[in-house]
Amino acid sequence: MPGYRGIAMSDSERTSGAFDIQSLLQGSDHVQARRQALMGSGAVKIGWRERTRLIVRLSALMLHLALGGTLALVTGMILMPHHRRYRALVQWWHRRLCRMLGVRMVVYGQSSVCSALWVSNHVSWLDIPVLGALFPVVFLSKAEVARWPVVGQLARAAGTVFIKRGSGDSRQVSNQLADLLRVGHNVLFFPEGTTTDGQALRRFFHRLFQAGLDASTFIQPVLICYRREGSLDPWVPFVGDDEFVPHARQLLMLDRVQVEVHVLPALAAQGRDARALAQQVEAGMRQELEKIVQASATRS
Repeated sequence: MPGYRGIAMSDSERTSGAFDIQSLLQGSDHVQARRQALMGSGAVKIGWRERTRLIVRLSALMLHLALGGTLALVTGMILMPHHRRYRALVQWWHRRLCRMLGVRMVVYGQSSVCSALWVSNHVSWLDIPVLGALFPVVFLSKAEVARWPVVGQLARAAGTVFIKRGSGDSRQVSNQLADLLRVGHNVLFFPEGTTTDGQALRRFFHRLFQAGLDASTFIQPVLICYRREGSLDPWVPFVGDDEFVPHARQLLMLDRVQVEVHVLPALAAQGRDARALAQQVEAGMRQELEKIVQASATRS
């Protein structure tokens, strides 16, 4: 029951439904080359353990997606996706997905507000199940996701709000987010508008911060950080010319994924305009991320 944003699929992936088993088993040379450059020659090793792990997890993933579709129909979630009673079910679905993928989560800090506009840095498609497992949030996603086979239907059932990038409908979407905030929902979006390697933030787009102002609510910043052996994980970031299928293949073969989620202090949205609010949130998150990255460099 995901709400994906920032995932780039090739035309062939979209046409085939993006979950082609043969493509997952074959892999991608450019993805392996980039990770080898980051981690040293010979770092990519695919043996029988990795292939077995891939097949087992892929089979479990297919069943889990089918379970999500069944639950959406049986519970009526697909008809009332924003009903509060479904939040716990969506979180459970995300938690189970994370366990299947070998994701181990550590949370630092906690939110002190009941309802807020949540903002996070964006590193990978894996951010969504991680954040969805930890917090009862509704996601904002790019409009293309709604048309993806299986994933699009599950995203709709989970209450995901969709925005067509570059269409000028940010005001309309902001109003929709504000309506959800006014009735007590937590809404999360990625103000960078794309993914990064997790080492720095891109400039925040400010328009959707207007939802927090219109709803007179709080802004809840969070930072997500993937680690491997003390350093930032080079495998999880979904960036550049990465394509979803080969990237997912790499993650499915990893023994585990360690992720840290840092919940920063919330701040009231009132008293400034959307641009100033976005700049303030960005500055605070950038400062904290720099500390995290420096700590990783010290450890390694």
